[in-house]
Amino acid sequence: MKRGAYVLSCILLLCLLIIPTQASAASIFEHQRTVVPAGQAVDDVYVIGGDAEIQGHVKGIIVVINGDLHAENTAKIDGMIVVVGGKVDQAPGAVFRDDVYNLSLDGQTQNSLLLSGGLIIGLWVVQLGAALLLVLLPALISLIGKKKAQAFIDRFSQISWGRLLYMGFLCGMVLIAISSLLLITIIGIPILILIILLLIVTFFVGLTVMSHRIGEQFRSTSYKPDWFKVMIGAMLIVAAINVPFLGWVVLLMTLLTSLGVCVEWLASKRRRA
Repeated sequence: MKRGAYVLSCILLLCLLIIPTQASAASIFEHQRTVVPAGQAVDDVYVIGGDAEIQGHVKGIIVVINGDLHAENTAKIDGMIVVVGGKVDQAPGAVFRDDVYNLSLDGQTQNSLLLSGGLIIGLWVVQLGAALLLVLLPALISLIGKKKAQAFIDRFSQISWGRLLYMGFLCGMVLIAISSLLLITIIGIPILILIILLLIVTFFVGLTVMSHRIGEQFRSTSYKPDWFKVMIGAMLIVAAINVPFLGWVVLLMTLLTSLGVCVEWLASKRRRA
């Protein structure tokens, strides 16, 4: 538990250094039990690994890590109070003029911190993996498919974004209606899973087309291979998807445009037949 307290204390002290407070020579920074006597005024008090007993006047903040804070009835504290790994004991008559933050580092609290930290790291890893997948897979499709992939991409080079988006929107509405009907039947669930898998394939195929069209807009990629253009375009799309709020709109438009690409491809196949 002490190790966790010291680790958290280092993080907390780094954060406190960013706070724009002016610490003068009257401030106290100790690693043992500290007493501010009655009638004495100091700016700030920092105590690590010991208790702080305040009888006088503290004009700034008080930070106690791995120790307790005892405020006597003559104490007057104007600034913020932060106690990590200990408790706050306020006697009747003691005056606190700002917020009090008290974090106990018992076993339950440490488990909660570890769990929340693990969840945050896990979500970050998942997000990073998804971003890499969205960048690398379209590039691999273009690299492995070579001529076939390039022929498929060239087919949509002259079709406007608006047309593809409109067709994808209509197809999306139809798929939502069909999926709603399939959800209410047990037999329809396997079909719904198949539709989801087809949508994933459709998304990456459409993403490859979109990435190529975006990547070839840069002059620096004019003499680069097609997979490089796809990767540059995919990186820009993924960067836009990760923008808060706006990213959901970009992701939806990417999905709808991908549907439009596949609908247009199926329509061209039917016209040829």
